[in-house]
Amino acid sequence: MDAKTKEILDITQEECAEVVVAVSKISRFGIDNLKPGKPKTNREHLEEEVGDLLAMVDLMIEHNIIDTDSINVARAAKKDKLKKWSNIYS
Repeated sequence: MDAKTKEILDITQEECAEVVVAVSKISRFGIDNLKPGKPKTNREHLEEEVGDLLAMVDLMIEHNIIDTDSINVARAAKKDKLKKWSNIYS
């Protein structure tokens, strides 16, 4: 793997972890909670972290690490699974 690909993947990994932390904070303290001394609600923080992650997804596509068509197939398959196995769509 070349250095640029490794850097993109490393940063993507970090952004995924930051999304996990943001979701955890929402689960623990509520989506619209504003932690004292922090300028953003948990929702706003999650939006920022998801935006950072999506930027990394864009970079993975731009650098041919992943393929848009394959992502769309996986996205549709995941929604189909959720329709069957979760209560999200009911």
